[in-house]
Amino acid sequence: MTIAFEPLSTDTDAPARSAVMELARIESFRMLRRLSIWLGFILSVVLTVATARQTEDWSGQKYQSLVPLSVYPMTLGVFVAGVRSGNRDRSHRRPPLAEEAPLDGDARAWARLVSLCVPVGMVVSLMAVIGAVSRVEGGLQLGEGRSWTNSAVHSLFELAQPALSIAVVGAAAVAVGRGVRRSGPAIVVGMVLLFFTGGAYWLWNERVVYTTALLQVQPLGWPVNEAVHTPTAVLHDLYLLGMVALFCGLSLRTRPRARLVGGGAALAIAAIIAQLVVAPFFEMS
Repeated sequence: MTIAFEPLSTDTDAPARSAVMELARIESFRMLRRLSIWLGFILSVVLTVATARQTEDWSGQKYQSLVPLSVYPMTLGVFVAGVRSGNRDRSHRRPPLAEEAPLDGDARAWARLVSLCVPVGMVVSLMAVIGAVSRVEGGLQLGEGRSWTNSAVHSLFELAQPALSIAVVGAAAVAVGRGVRRSGPAIVVGMVLLFFTGGAYWLWNERVVYTTALLQVQPLGWPVNEAVHTPTAVLHDLYLLGMVALFCGLSLRTRPRARLVGGGAALAIAAIIAQLVVAPFFEMS
């Protein structure tokens, strides 16, 4: 006689996942109410309009500056919001999280990471407007001599980088917030670093360092290269995805921290190497 045993459902994680998603919904509404997010977004819109209306001093000036300048204020706002969000359970002004709390620190960190979809979505909408308007108006100037054109438009891979950079900055901010007791000094240091990595975007438009830029500016600037290199832009998107996973992992204290950190670092390193391999620099040197 054969006795068949029907496996019992042991999905005890389902209620926990439901609780995390509910907390993520609450954190998303909190993110929407953060002043730094709206200040960053408003300044981003203002800079976008100002850059679009300016007179170009050289061919390609507007093409190169429009996207990085339009997202830079938003990176500052997201960093401030992310650090304060991640620091909520670590602040020296509040008692430590009790062991009997319904959701542990990692569950709360996941919810705060998910809430980053709010600023990412805001930047996606801004990039959609930039892409649509530039196409309706016929494009931008780019190149010199025979390669000059006044109909250049940013590719989808280039327009995806601002949203990915916001995710990178936000995840890094949550990780920093969970690791410090006082958010103020961490915010000041982070904003200085963001100035050099985002505000001074032209510093990263050189050989080798362009592979690790927070926002890669096309055309690549060393040596003179007047065309957008799409393979590099695609690979840089993958690099940013790896950095998102890396910082999400650093925001956690238990599983799947190791997998996210290891997988994210591996993807980022592979994307850096691939960018160096396909770069037009080697073809022109």
